[in-house]
Amino acid sequence: MGRPNRGNTVNPRRRAYASAGVLRSGKGNMDSTKKSSPRHILVANAKGGCGKTTVATNLAAAYANNGQRAALWDYDPQASTQYWAEIRNRREEACEPIEALASFKGPRLRETLSFSRRASDGCDVIVIDAPSLTTTSAQFESLVRMSDVIIVPVMTSSIDIRASKRFITDLLTHRVYRARPRPIGVVGNRIGAPSANYAKLEQFLACSGISAISQFRNSPVYTEAADQGIGVIEMLDNRAARREYRAWHALTSWIDEQTPRQSGVASARPRAAGRKIQLQAKQIVDTHENSV
Repeated sequence: MGRPNRGNTVNPRRRAYASAGVLRSGKGNMDSTKKSSPRHILVANAKGGCGKTTVATNLAAAYANNGQRAALWDYDPQASTQYWAEIRNRREEACEPIEALASFKGPRLRETLSFSRRASDGCDVIVIDAPSLTTTSAQFESLVRMSDVIIVPVMTSSIDIRASKRFITDLLTHRVYRARPRPIGVVGNRIGAPSANYAKLEQFLACSGISAISQFRNSPVYTEAADQGIGVIEMLDNRAARREYRAWHALTSWIDEQTPRQSGVASARPRAAGRKIQLQAKQIVDTHENSV
């Protein structure tokens, strides 16, 4: 897929975000003298229709507009993320380019799996849009193993809350996760009026030591952004979109704090934190059914 030439111009959107305090000056710029490994952000939930693609595409757009090279790996056969990126890269109006790889197709003939999923030189962030997988599948294990941080989108219906709590419980107790615990953050998606169900989820997360990072409103602005191949933070003239800026800033800030970029190595939680998570996971297993 062709990449537009950005040249030496500064995207006017970045100026607007910086002036609004949404972007962090300097932190998004790469130091060309150091080559660091890209951070892998896995957006996952076994529950379908919870907004994984919405979160993945808007995350990539947020990082791209913060001066970082972002890539999307689409593991969902529906290829919604891939389609969004195609719309974006066909836009006449200048926007920060985002690479997208249809990872669900698998490697081509005579091409190794690792080569087919390689990140371009200088890539800072790879956002992985996972399909709705059970935690027992081999593909799920592979995605967790490659991730540095896991974002779980959750909607507020009782069905979604119940399924998401079970997914988080299974994730915390999964052998691949327990071998190398990594940060897990939950984001509320399509949030409307205050919900008793979401309050129960927050209580569950507090008991499990998992952070509830942001809440994204139930707004048609997300559909409008998707139709244009952009993120909501790129809709400068839309008042409803501007109301979402802070929530996305909170999410990217949390991810940056949890996954500091390191030269040549993936970030990991300290061993003591890993032991704490395992103890919390055991408590969750013991009390999960009563908390549903």
